[in-house]
Amino acid sequence: MKLSPREKRVINALSNHPIMRENLDTIAGCSNGPELVAGLRRKGLSVPCDRVERYDKDGNACYPGLYSFTAEDKQVVRDWMKGAQ
Repeated sequence: MKLSPREKRVINALSNHPIMRENLDTIAGCSNGPELVAGLRRKGLSVPCDRVERYDKDGNACYPGLYSFTAEDKQVVRDWMKGAQ
């Protein structure tokens, strides 16, 4: 599977733990993490996004996304890495 450096960084991070949407951009090195995730989904991964309650600087509730890998996603990524060797 051909993966960009950004995709590789996100896959590596998601393989270890869920990532908040605002942290995804920093990890990937881009400013449109949701589109990067959409690209991973087009390649066959699920990458669910759960909305979690947080509070903004003004104390208002907001619901940013928390991206994670399913067990199936982790297996697909392992298969990709085996194929890349």
